[in-house]
Amino acid sequence: MIDIKVNPKVIVALAQAFPKPPNSAKRALDNYVNTLTTMLMESLSRGSSPYEVKLNLFSVSLHELANRGGQIGAKKIRLHAWLRDNNLALVKAVEIGSNLTGTVSKVAFTDLVELVWHEPEITTDEISVDGLVIEKSLLMDQASQSAEIFNLLYPDFVVSSTVGTFDTLFDTLDIDVSSLQNYIRWLKEEAKHYTPTRLSSYLFQARIVLAVAQHTGGKYYQRKKPSVFGRMYYAGTSVQNVNKLLRRAMLGDCWEYDIRSSVVAWKMGFADQWVKTNRPNMMVCQCFSYTLTYLEHKDAFVKNVQTVVFGNNSDHPVGFQLKLLKQAFTALSFGARKTGVSWQVKNGEWVNSAIADIFKVKDERERFINDFNVCGFVDEQESLDTYLFAEVKTACPDLLSLQYLQTHSGRPSQSKVIAYLYQHAETTVMDVVRDALGQFDKTVLANIHDAIVVKQRLSADDKHEIELRMQEQTGNPYWRLGATQLERWEPSQKETKKEEVLHKQRMAGFEAVAQGFKGILSRLGFGRS
Repeated sequence: MIDIKVNPKVIVALAQAFPKPPNSAKRALDNYVNTLTTMLMESLSRGSSPYEVKLNLFSVSLHELANRGGQIGAKKIRLHAWLRDNNLALVKAVEIGSNLTGTVSKVAFTDLVELVWHEPEITTDEISVDGLVIEKSLLMDQASQSAEIFNLLYPDFVVSSTVGTFDTLFDTLDIDVSSLQNYIRWLKEEAKHYTPTRLSSYLFQARIVLAVAQHTGGKYYQRKKPSVFGRMYYAGTSVQNVNKLLRRAMLGDCWEYDIRSSVVAWKMGFADQWVKTNRPNMMVCQCFSYTLTYLEHKDAFVKNVQTVVFGNNSDHPVGFQLKLLKQAFTALSFGARKTGVSWQVKNGEWVNSAIADIFKVKDERERFINDFNVCGFVDEQESLDTYLFAEVKTACPDLLSLQYLQTHSGRPSQSKVIAYLYQHAETTVMDVVRDALGQFDKTVLANIHDAIVVKQRLSADDKHEIELRMQEQTGNPYWRLGATQLERWEPSQKETKKEEVLHKQRMAGFEAVAQGFKGILSRLGFGRS
């Protein structure tokens, strides 16, 4: 299943520090690694948050690891402490847990560790006709591994199915298994542009999904984790938090429909009320010209900003430039400060603004912040945010007393309130979309916050009808759907050639056996005229 492979220099240093009794260093390290492996699988069985999945983190009690990890030497030194003190730690804490809050530390593996996924290999010293026997053995090994992983991830599966709580706990995905297998082969053999850490993370996620799908006949179960903010999240690896290439590999051929510029479109639904309250002699198009341009002519709007920020001599590829701008406008839409400065928090740590985290190059960051299109967009967004926050204070003052909508100091947080309102509105409008799709006999394959995935492309009439329902039932004329085609992951040319060679070898083997049987039958008198 999963092995923790440790850099040899760890055992070398440990054996030098504790040479007696013989082999004690190896036994101690083996025990520690086995303990860590068990805790890794326990973390996997509990599920991971989207944050943990994205950063490849695991929930592990460092206190428990230190206790269970064993001791070494005459003075009974805890091996966990010795590794840490000698710069040979196998895990590092990203967030420290607390007994007071009941939280467990979030840890990442250090560069001294490689996570190795056990995959049985077909031996090459057998004749190809016996490949059927080897493949059967391989499938049996895979089935055993898949069952073990499934039982770790879903210890309550049988009970939930029996007592009728399955749909409350899980959403089911249909997985294109062969597409996912092709993607994993590509990651292992051809993906060259990922860092080792990111590649390991992507492989880990893909193999988890594949193991479950192989055990269930193509199904993957996402454990529901509803948020008080209104969204439905999932614990652990899910279609929501994997990268887009893996999502495509999981789902195969299908179409994804998402709300275009969803948070901006939602806020513009209140623009008419804002104008009536603050500028009764003006029109919406006059007061929110930048936002309307962003919604209706987004490509041209972003292109203008891109030219100002990056020019023609940027080291960033064009696709990466657009990715940074998309992240920046999304952050601004959710109330991020239009600033590139950092500030110091109570514990002494320095925190970057969202914009500073996105634009690492100072000159690019300043050009973005000072661009007149960005400034106009931000001013209009701030006007709508202030208006919405004031409306909440008047109409729903009790909402501001909710702890999760407050700052650390206990004051209502405008950005959290805006996010809360938006995510509930997002859920409402996506329910309209799902209901309409049901009436059109379209099956929703997956839900991704402000997007849904269906098998077949919607006709122009169906898409238009759904948009009209979104607008009419919510009173917001700015909702629009964007469409993206997802294609299953096909074997690469390299993989295809490899399969052709194996196929020819198998056929040659079958032909040899057939010739052998023909000779035997001839000697027995069959086939004679």
